[in-house]
Amino acid sequence: MKKLTFEKNQIVFRQGSFDTSMYCVNRGLIGVFVNYETEKQKKITEFEKDQLFGEIGLIGCLPRTATAVALEDGTELFEIREEDLNVYFKDKPEQLLLLMKQLSHRIRETTQKYMDVCKTIYENDQEQRRGDPRSAWIAEHMDLYCEEYANSELR
Repeated sequence: MKKLTFEKNQIVFRQGSFDTSMYCVNRGLIGVFVNYETEKQKKITEFEKDQLFGEIGLIGCLPRTATAVALEDGTELFEIREEDLNVYFKDKPEQLLLLMKQLSHRIRETTQKYMDVCKTIYENDQEQRRGDPRSAWIAEHMDLYCEEYANSELR
């Protein structure tokens, strides 16, 4: 396991990159962004001391879905690679539970967003079948979902 130090605005990893490490914040603050450094940039979350991030790159060996950026000078991270996992979790078993909680939270959040999209599509379909004009709420949410899809890597 390596200790890495980052200055403010320094990138830890970029959206779309294929690195297979996860990180634990030892000091400082990390921001996670989609579409970083574009006009569509959006901060998703922040991570602070003792929080883990980047686990999907490690576990799934998939491209990064966002860009991680140091938000403070002197941000210190522990880089955890696959060969470090056993020792890391043996030394810090509480971090395994934390990781499980984080993953559970993300699954719950993703499920809620999915259900919101399903509701919006269903309500839009029902309004169209009745010949009703789209409500402002449906129009706004359909536009938001379409914009997010158009800017995502899911296309």
